[in-house]
Order: sequence, then structure tokens, then C-alpha cells
Amino acid sequence: MLKIGIDIGGTNLAGGVVDDQGKVIVTDSIPTKADEGYEAVLGRIIQLVNILREKAKEEYPDQQIDAVGCGVPGIVKNGVVINAVNLHWKNVPLAKDLYAAVHIPVTLINDATAAAVAENRFGASKGKDDSVMYTLGTGVGGGIIVNGKVVNGAHGVASELGHVIQEPNFYSCNCGKNGCLETYSSATGIVKQYEHEVEKGLKTDLELEEIAAKDVIDAAREGDEAAVAAFEVMTDQLAKNISNMVDILDPEVFVIGGGVSHAGDFLFDKLKEKAGKNITFKEVVGIPEIVPAQFGNDAGIIGAAYSGEYV
Repeated sequence: MLKIGIDIGGTNLAGGVVDDQGKVIVTDSIPTKADEGYEAVLGRIIQLVNILREKAKEEYPDQQIDAVGCGVPGIVKNGVVINAVNLHWKNVPLAKDLYAAVHIPVTLINDATAAAVAENRFGASKGKDDSVMYTLGTGVGGGIIVNGKVVNGAHGVASELGHVIQEPNFYSCNCGKNGCLETYSSATGIVKQYEHEVEKGLKTDLELEEIAAKDVIDAAREGDEAAVAAFEVMTDQLAKNISNMVDILDPEVFVIGGGVSHAGDFLFDKLKEKAGKNITFKEVVGIPEIVPAQFGNDAGIIGAAYSGEYV
């Protein structure tokens, strides 16, 4: 059996047909055009599903599609999009409306959680019933799986790891709170922290008009004073969050994805070292397993496709 995954973004709707090995065998995308409203976007999602069905039928005539999953950039619960700010949606019954058009079972999942499902079903946390995933990009996304099911919460807002308050920071998060993990450990946060360290007088050799997180991490690797300070703050805060998650959930593995994870062992060795120091029952759980995600841009499609197995 094949499954369709739709990754609903503010700019584009990306879709794919996924086989039982987690391989995306057919892909397509169309513009979201969110400003045109829910009904118009729904029509384009239906259009994309039908395009993918036809492509799959042509290339894999002996295979049937038995599920559609949608990764949504917002709060979802029981097939309803409670709130998706970038799409201007509130309380829209997307699963019901999409099923009425395509007549295939439809599941909705938060887009960050979809990445955790992809990794758990086929990737870095495969075979683990309990896992936590962080996606470190422009912001910090999260996905929690307990006993083989995603943690969605009573209102659909669980797993917002990026908005767990760590400690007061020198600037506030886009969500309006101060001290969110996202302000420390996202790509944005690393750059802001680096600039803050330079303003405080720490030395730096970086002379770029626009600094990216990769530039800061690469400079930290070479011993740049301001970059090292920013990297230490970033890893301190993420490690603290990881150790707290050990005390709360005791997962088997932590998966780190997103652009920042490309720092490799320089990042992962530091996180293991720091997280291990703050675990209450270290003699029982040991050093947490912290591993890089295996899927990149396809994670949202793969996880959405298999979300029906996890909700």
C-alpha cells in the first residue's frame, strides 16, 4: 500500500506518494496562496492529492493508496485545524472536508511533529517507542512520541518545545514570551547571541555583512571568542531542555534535525556532555542517546503520510 503526505506551507503545498519503506516515489507541489482563503487552499490541496494519485496510478498501477496525511503549520486536534496563523485558519475541519473530496482516510498532524514521525517510522529513532525530536531552524520545533503515539495534548498544543521557558533572555520571542528555548537554540537565536557577545566586547574575526548560524558555528569551531560564547549559550540551553525531558519523559533517544544539526559531532558531543551533567537519575538512564535526523526536506511529507499510525 502507498500513502500520500502533504506538507502545507505558507508559500507552497508540497506533496508526495510514500511507499512502505519510507521512500518518496512521486512528488509535486503547487502554490498555497493562503491569502485567497480556506476554501481556495482546500481546493488546491484536493488538486494536489488528485495529481499525486494519477501519477502513482500511472507509475505503480498495482499499488493502492490507503491514506492521506497533512502536516499543518499550527495547532490541530481530531482532524480540525484549531489555529494556523500563517494560513489565516481557525477551527477549519480540514480532514472532514478533504475526505469528502478524495474518499481516502485523512489524518492531520502538526508539521514539526510530522518530522518526528518520519524519523520514528523509518529513520533515526526507528524501533524506539519513546523519542523526542527537536528541529533547529529559524525557530525550534518539537515532536514527542510516547508508547508509539504522538503526544498531542488536550488542546493540540503539546510538543511546543521551542516555547518552553529556559531563563530570562536579552530579547523576547516572537510568541511574546521571554526566555523561550527558541531564542537560544534556533539559527536565529545563535546569530542574535553572537551579535550580543560582540556588543559586549568579545573579539571576533567574522567580517561578513550578513551572518548566518553556520558562520557562527564554523567560527566557534575555529575558536573565535564571540562565536564560542554564543555556541556555549546555545548548547547550554538545549542541553538543559534535554535533561529536563529525561526527567519528565525518560525517552530512549533524542533526535536533532534542522539546519543547525548539520554542525555534526561538534554539536552532538557538546550536547551529550552537557545534558549528562544535569540528569537526576544518571546512574539509571546513563548519557542520553542524542542523534542527528536522517531525513531532510522530505521529513514533513513522509511523516504526514504515516501520521495515521501515530495519532
